[in-house]
Amino acid sequence: MTNTLSLLESADDSSSTSHTSNVTGQPVIDFSTVEAFAGQVISDFAGAATTAMTVIGDRLGLFDAMTGTGPVSAAELAQRTGLHPRLITEWLSSQVVSGYLRHHAATGRFELPIEHAMALSVVASPAYVVGAAEVVSGQFATLGHLERAFRTDGAVDYAHFPDTVTHGIERFFRTGYVHHLVDEWFPAVDDLVGKLADGARVADIGCGHGAATLVMAQAWPRSTFTGFDLDERAITVARSRATDAGAPATVSFKVADATGFGPGPYDVVAFFDALHDLGDPIGVLRRAHELLTPGGIVVAIEPWSTDRLDDSIGNPIARLDYAISTSMCTPTALAQPGAFGLGTCGGPTRRLELLTGAGFVDARVAVDTGQNLVLTARVAD
Repeated sequence: MTNTLSLLESADDSSSTSHTSNVTGQPVIDFSTVEAFAGQVISDFAGAATTAMTVIGDRLGLFDAMTGTGPVSAAELAQRTGLHPRLITEWLSSQVVSGYLRHHAATGRFELPIEHAMALSVVASPAYVVGAAEVVSGQFATLGHLERAFRTDGAVDYAHFPDTVTHGIERFFRTGYVHHLVDEWFPAVDDLVGKLADGARVADIGCGHGAATLVMAQAWPRSTFTGFDLDERAITVARSRATDAGAPATVSFKVADATGFGPGPYDVVAFFDALHDLGDPIGVLRRAHELLTPGGIVVAIEPWSTDRLDDSIGNPIARLDYAISTSMCTPTALAQPGAFGLGTCGGPTRRLELLTGAGFVDARVAVDTGQNLVLTARVAD
């Protein structure tokens, strides 16, 4: 603290740079930079606090209750939802100042614009992203485990994360699968759609709740799909989702370690936002290569990232994904056999090298959306 105070006392606040030194050899502090950065930090804190309020609005159905209703008073919303009127008033105010809701000052009423509802409450919308709020809240719910991981072996068992996180992951990623997988992502992979249309045997590794598995099954009914996941809770949910979808005979879900999935053979092996979560991605890719038929295809949808860290500075997708990678994806991978810790980010080149190292040929990025990377390779004929 003494050193910090001496720096502040000796600082020349008229300086335009913090990279020079004064005659004492101490750095000269640019207080306009200090002020701007402090403002950025406060803005980030405000965003984190707003996310908590977004989770509350989502869990309690407040966004749903305001969707398509036009302006509503706090009392009307409280009556409609059966929730505490004073807290409803405060929650509405928090959403207004964050720009999520509109306030009609003349009438004191509040409105959820339909454009905002598309992100917060309209499940069928291609912009429906509210599930990510539960993932962020999971960071805070498990900070104690993460602190221990930093001080010890780096590992956090996935079981420590609440079920709300896994459901948030499904809701967030499902939007992309529903709106882009069939019409954009898979057509960009050579021969993939043809195989699926003719009838392929497909393994979905790290399938979670089976969202992508079921999207594929509905689009290509002549193919058969088996989803594998280490988390028994996730497989239970996936089987329930399949029942809700009419229990298609072409779909099954199994609990299995990613390196032990099978028995195969398969024509396609897919990873949906899962490759970076695996403790031994190299071993899993080698297993996939072993079980795929000649000419078989591996496809991995991964969160978007850049090879050069500096190319991601300030990008909101990168900011979110690196934070989630630090708090969830990397430590849970370090808790698994192999403990590779690929991480959510790090760019496509490293992932393509894994594919090539596992024996695949023609590894490439088929699609780069700025939010997702679709990587593919195949087994030599």
